[in-house]
Formats: sequence, structure tokens, C-alpha cells
Amino acid sequence: MAKNFYLRMAAANLRRDKGMYVPYAISYIIFSAIYFMVVTLMTTDGLKNVPEKDSIKTMFALGMIIMSITTIIFMLYINSFLIKRRKKEFGLYGILGLEKRHISRIIIFENFILSSISLVLGIVSSCVFGNLIFLLLLKTLKVSPDSHFSLNWQPFSITTVLFAIIFVLTTAFNFIQVRTANPIDLLKGEQVGEKKVRFVLLKTLIGTALLVTAYYMANTVKNGGAALNQFFVAVLMVIVATNLLFQAGSQFVLHRLKSRKKFYYKAKNFIAISGLFHRMKQNAAGLANICILSTMVLVTISTCVALYLGQEDIIRYNNPNDLEIIIHDRLSEEKINSINDIIDKEASAKGIMIQDFYRYNRAATSSVFLLNGKILPYNSPEIDRDTPMYELWSQIRGLQVVPLAEYIAVTGDNRELADKEVLLLTDKEDLKLIDMKTLDKDYVIKDTLIDTVFNKGKNTPVTDIFLITADEQNAEKLLENYYQQKWDDASSYKFILNMEGNEKDQLEFTYNLKEKLISAAEGNTITVSSIDLRRQEDYGLFGGLLFLGIFFTIMFLCATVLIIYFKQVSEGYDDRERYEILQKVGMDDREVKKTISRQILLVFFLPLAAAVLHLSAARHMIIKMLESFYLFDTMLSTVCIIGSGVIFAVIYVCVYKFTARTYYRIIKF
Repeated sequence: MAKNFYLRMAAANLRRDKGMYVPYAISYIIFSAIYFMVVTLMTTDGLKNVPEKDSIKTMFALGMIIMSITTIIFMLYINSFLIKRRKKEFGLYGILGLEKRHISRIIIFENFILSSISLVLGIVSSCVFGNLIFLLLLKTLKVSPDSHFSLNWQPFSITTVLFAIIFVLTTAFNFIQVRTANPIDLLKGEQVGEKKVRFVLLKTLIGTALLVTAYYMANTVKNGGAALNQFFVAVLMVIVATNLLFQAGSQFVLHRLKSRKKFYYKAKNFIAISGLFHRMKQNAAGLANICILSTMVLVTISTCVALYLGQEDIIRYNNPNDLEIIIHDRLSEEKINSINDIIDKEASAKGIMIQDFYRYNRAATSSVFLLNGKILPYNSPEIDRDTPMYELWSQIRGLQVVPLAEYIAVTGDNRELADKEVLLLTDKEDLKLIDMKTLDKDYVIKDTLIDTVFNKGKNTPVTDIFLITADEQNAEKLLENYYQQKWDDASSYKFILNMEGNEKDQLEFTYNLKEKLISAAEGNTITVSSIDLRRQEDYGLFGGLLFLGIFFTIMFLCATVLIIYFKQVSEGYDDRERYEILQKVGMDDREVKKTISRQILLVFFLPLAAAVLHLSAARHMIIKMLESFYLFDTMLSTVCIIGSGVIFAVIYVCVYKFTARTYYRIIKF
């Protein structure tokens, strides 16, 4: 009987406070539906026919781990808003005779009803729309294999376990809130946030210093490797700085305005600043979190969209030619002709037209650093060993040393070279960075060329540096001088093909050719780099990344909207009493509304303005991070950043209009 009483009371409470619980339940449903879908995509057999399925599943597995953590944090945080609003109600229960254990039972039933119904609705909605989302995923991956959406037991069990943990944590948190306070404290629960902010000046200075340092790091980072390495440090600094400045910085500014007596003691300024003192004390943490979540939404979606839209540029950059085959050995003329025959037969069988086809023997190949005008090997004493590798990322180049005879065979350029003379082949940009007098003490650069077939490439220019030596012995001697060590035979044959044909035929041609070349190589190490194979792999990578980015964006956006909504509702209840007081002291209804509206607009749009400021300051670092994925289209990256900011601002304004309506409904009397 008693249990039914608490159950009925819990159900009645949920119905009565539906204005608070319905938005919470909607967020719960969205969170559980997204989580269920991510686990489904990670475990479904429907991806078994998709190329790069393992990479996609690994990506979703990592996404699931991060999503589990963020979901727990968000749900606990949102739950704290709800319990804060209800402390006065629990205090009244205590005064009316209910013991804390009775209140705890009500809390359990409320949380159980809300959680179980929301979880079931989330899973059901995910199952209903699962097939559609699966088809969208295949469309994003740009594959159309014979795959179908399928469910197994794992998403149900994993999702249920996660949200059971959230149920236990939120219930325990609510228990602690009720059990550690006496009824009088509970009645004053809503005013807890109004406590005085301490060390205002110190916190403001620390927050400003952290923000300036983070902005400086973001705008002075030199390359993609450094950007990736420093990004999370800068993010942590911005998060701490945002919290400090919203809590203490706002109080500092308001105190400064208050100290200007001519400004402060005017009717509209007096009320506005006094109101802002109250609002910022009570809502600083919430506003800071809205700002941080908004920034996370903007950074996540802008980078994912930029990578997805720029994936073709990335693929082309990594594949200057359509197909490159490297056989790591010296090849006889007979073997070379045999490989040529295999390529011709396969191309003919698939109707592939060969546009360019050339081959050459590389006496040696390696990576070098382009520093201070010099081409330096990895073991050069001129490279500061204390310099982190990510700082040198943009200075790394491929180096290929090719005998003159091979160069002439490819280009038909009948040049002559004496011993210890080299030709330098590179692109225009790198040529500006190389000091021609510093190649090696024994070798001199006779001439430089920037327009040969070696550096052109069909899809993008080849960024490797080529050194053409008089013969193979000179090539090996040059590298011995470079590395100060014996350079073993590093001969390899490189075949380069550029083709015409439809993508499907080219892909099949590459697959078949690869198999036959491995068989013909007779144990030699062979490397096949194909733009068609890479395209298939990268579409899976970037498509999966975009999908995860959208899921995370929806979660962050949902959390942001919910926090804004609860903040507006909380302020509405707070302002209702103040609204009455202002009327009693003689202010008319229109003037009071105008004053409150100005405060709300300022406070509401402060997080958006700060988020846009963070995004603007992070633009350079985001662009550099995208460059670490070989996306060098600065215009595309900038458009994605600005576009994300504009679309988010529009959504933010729509949320404001929706929540403001709720706010005015509360204060209206």
C-alpha cells in the first residue's frame, strides 16, 4: 500500500512538473537513441561487405567509449538542474512530516519511471529509424555493397548497462542532496548559487592570462603536427579560463561599472547592473558550460565537414599518380618486360586506357629534413635533438636518388653529368628554400629543374626531392656521405601509371594487377599505391568520421539547448518575485519588462559571443590540424568554420525565442 502511495506520488510529481521533465525526457531519448545506434553500427553484420569495415567499426568503438563518458557527464549535469529546482519541494515534504527515506523512495520511483520510459522510447526510435540511418551511412561512405541493416543483442545490453549506471549515479546524487541537508537548507536550495564569489581579481587575472596564452598558442602554431600536439592543452586552458572569467571576470567588470557613480546611479543602469550581479552569481557556471558546449559543437562539426568535403583533395595529395608499384629489388630486363606484359594484358582486359606509363630504377630512397636551406638526413648533427618531431613535421620530404641513365630513359633529356655532379629536381616552393651551395662537401648541384615528369604527377605535384647522379655508384656514395654510414644496396624499381576509365573498372584492374604482380614478384617485397584503393579506404574513414561528428554534434547541441532551457526556466521563477518588488517601488510594467529583457538578452547571448570568439581564435589551429590530414585548402576550411558559426547562431536564436516564450509565461501575472 505504502509502495503504491509513493509510486502514485512520484507519477503525480512527474505530471505536475512536466514543463521540466518533458525536455529532460526528450534529451534522454535522443541520447539513448544515438548511443544505441552507434553501438549497433559498431556490432552489426550489415557492414561485413563494406570495404574498410574494420576501420569503421574501430572508429565507432572509440566513439562509443567517448560517448559513454560524455553521456554520463551530461546526464548527471542536467539532473543537477532538476534536483536544484526541487529542493524547496523536498523541504516542504520534510516540514509536512515525510522522512528523508520516504523522500528517497519518491526519488527512486520518479527516476525509474522517467529513465525506463525514456530508454525504451530511445531504443524503439533507434530501431525504427535504424535502417534509414544505415542507408545514409552507406551513402556517406560512397559504397553500395549488398548489405542490409541487422540488429543483435549487443546494442540492447550495452545501452541498458550504460543507462542503468546513469540511473544509479543520478539516484545516488539526488539521495545525497536530500540526506545531507535539513529541511531549512532544502527550502533555501535555489539560493545556494548566490554565494559571494571570492578572489575576484585573482581569478580574473588567471582566467585572462590562460585565455591569452591559449589564443597565442592557437595563432602561432606552425604546422599540423604541432597543432595536434597542442590542441588539447589549449582546450583545457580555454575551459578553465572560460569558467573563471564567467564567474569572476563578470563580477570584476560589474564592480568596475558600479564604481563609476555617475553611470551607476541612473535608473536603468542601476537596475540592470544590480540584476546582472544576481544573474551572473547564480548562472555563471551554467553560462560557462553553454559557452564550452557551443564551442565544442562548432569545432566538431566544422572539422568533420571540412574533412568530408575536402577528402578528394586529401586523396589526390597522397596519390600524385593513379598507380605506383614499387618492387624492392634489382630486376633483370626479362623480369621488367614480364611485368610490363602483365600490366598491358590486365589493362586491355578491363578496357583501361593507359595515359602515362614510365618506370625507373631508384638507386636509393629516404626521407630528409629541409632545414635552414639544407637537405639534412635524419641523423644529421645539425638537427636539434631537443626539437620535438611534431615541430619538424612540415620540413620532412621524400628523397629519391636516381642514376642519370634512368632519368634520360624517362624524360629523353640527354644531359651529361660528371662524377660528383647532381641535378636537383623539386617544386618551386621547395626550390626557394634550398641553398644550392650546401648539398654536400663532395657533391655540387650542376642544375635545378622544376618542370620534369618526376615532379608533375597527374593528380597533384610530387613533393619529393630528386637527386640525379652520374651513375649508381655516385648515388650510393652520395648517401654514404649524407648518412656517414655504409649504405647497403637499396635499389628498387618504380612503375608509374596514369589511367582513363570508369572508377569501378580501374578498381578491379588494380585488384587483379596487384594479385598477379605479387605472384610474379616471386618473393620480392612489392608495394602498390593506388588512388582508387585509397579512395575506397578514405571514403570509409572520412564518412565514418562525419557520421560520428554528426552524432556528437547532436548530443552537444541537445545538452546545450537543455541547459539553456533550464536556465531560462530557473531565471523565470527567480524574476517573478523580483518583478513584483520592482512594481511595488513604482516602476511601471513596460519599463520593468524592458529592463529584464535587456538583461536576458545580454546574459543569453554572452555564451554565444564567447563561443564565436573562441572559434575565431582557434581558426588558425583548426586549419593547421586539418593540414595534418593533408587538407591544405584554407578557403574550404575557413568556409566550413564560418558556415558552422552562422548556422549555429541561427539555431541559437531559435532556441532563445522558444525558451524566452517559456520565460515570459512564467513571469507573467
